[in-house]
Amino acid sequence: MADRKMTSIENLAIVALDPSRLAEARVLHASSFKVLAAEKHSAEQIAAHLKSMRADAYADELLACNLALAVLPDGAIAATAGWITVEGAPATARIRKVFVHPELARRGLGRRMVLDAEARARAAGIEHFVVRANVNAVPLYRSLGYEEQDTGTMAVADGVELPVVFMAKESSGSDGS
Repeated sequence: MADRKMTSIENLAIVALDPSRLAEARVLHASSFKVLAAEKHSAEQIAAHLKSMRADAYADELLACNLALAVLPDGAIAATAGWITVEGAPATARIRKVFVHPELARRGLGRRMVLDAEARARAAGIEHFVVRANVNAVPLYRSLGYEEQDTGTMAVADGVELPVVFMAKESSGSDGS
């Protein structure tokens, strides 16, 4: 991806994941996690998570989670976010796969993508939201009105676990501010 530091995020399109772009989305996820999670995770944790992102199961997750892509005018993927319904929890969705290209981070794109995922879920009858947030993403979710419920870990490759924070939010139709 060319230098995106000066790229405007105003002129991007948010579109549903086309399976033909699955490999690009995976590359974005790996790049985003490697750079943006580096302060909160060990090198071993990052390597294990990157390995899990290359697994077939990860591709299946992307295809199953109502993933949307933020696409720049030049066609490059800038960010992703999706959602799935939570089995056994009526009208509840779990926000998933929120990743932003590192060169476009901290400019409101993650927020925009989570709000888009919530809006798409609300259109499907969702009233409650949960997220298993990587520790580096907790401030984003707090800013959107998510409240911490518990802490735990997420298993990735090779028996490695990542620290996560389980968070929840009631749907209000607002942006959490």
